[in-house]
Amino acid sequence: MKVKERWYRKVWMYLLIALVILGIIITIQYKIDIHRAYDKLADYKTQTIDTKFGKMTYLNAGSGEAVLLCHGIFGGYDQAYESLQTLLGNGYRKIAPSRFGYPGSDLPSEPTPKNQAKAFLHLIDMLEIEKVYIITTSAGGASGISFAIQYPERVKGLILLSSGVPNMKKAKEEIKEMTGPPAPIVNDFPMWFTTKYLGFAFKPMFGGELEDDSEIYKTLLPVKPRKKGIQADTHITNIDMDINYDQYEVERITSPILVIHAKDDPMAKYENIEKFMKRTKTHTAIFETGGHMITGHGDRVSSAIKEFIEKTN
Repeated sequence: MKVKERWYRKVWMYLLIALVILGIIITIQYKIDIHRAYDKLADYKTQTIDTKFGKMTYLNAGSGEAVLLCHGIFGGYDQAYESLQTLLGNGYRKIAPSRFGYPGSDLPSEPTPKNQAKAFLHLIDMLEIEKVYIITTSAGGASGISFAIQYPERVKGLILLSSGVPNMKKAKEEIKEMTGPPAPIVNDFPMWFTTKYLGFAFKPMFGGELEDDSEIYKTLLPVKPRKKGIQADTHITNIDMDINYDQYEVERITSPILVIHAKDDPMAKYENIEKFMKRTKTHTAIFETGGHMITGHGDRVSSAIKEFIEKTN
């Protein structure tokens, strides 16, 4: 009996030692990776302007047709710029602002898509851009669509890329589905641990695999500078097109529209896109598979956007 007890004690001692070592390794990896993420975010050559809604930070790079990207949740100027670089390459003027509450941009008292559109107008006025192409991704759809409705004379083309769109009129209390990520994951360590070791957990959310070397994937970190924006998207932006459905008169959009979407997107439902397309005249690039990130069709997505810009400029 004593021999057995000693054996159990040794097993538990070794297990405890292994757990301590594993904890130390994970802690070191986390500190290295999160430090790199913060350094990379700070390395971008950003600019900041003051608007009536507070400061807004953005990237302005390249020359040619001006394209402004309205990023999705967990985004920022870094995600917007990397998306534009991936989609367009060189030969375009890339405008990549952080939306309200995202890195370098203040969160005003009323961070609505309508007010975000006003802030975008201030930005392109300051940059002396008469007309701009707008790409909206995911949660960025509300602000981009709002801009196209409010300021049609300033939009050369609206490109909806896996974008949220108006669906149907709902009262706030009628919205039961999740409108944002679980609160615990909106912190640096949980997001780092998930992306590092539990990448498969994103598959149900995105409807496809995320590529480990994707620059967009890398911009999920750090989370802390994005937290206010994520919370604003969860509680305000992502429900605005439903509770204020009547304000999204998409029939009033006069600029050309390009819709790029995968039918199996679990986040921005294709059935909503179909309703949107029935209300508007659109160019389309629709894919059967690919999920929210339209994985596996990157070249065709880029070609569709470039061809649309060439035809409509």
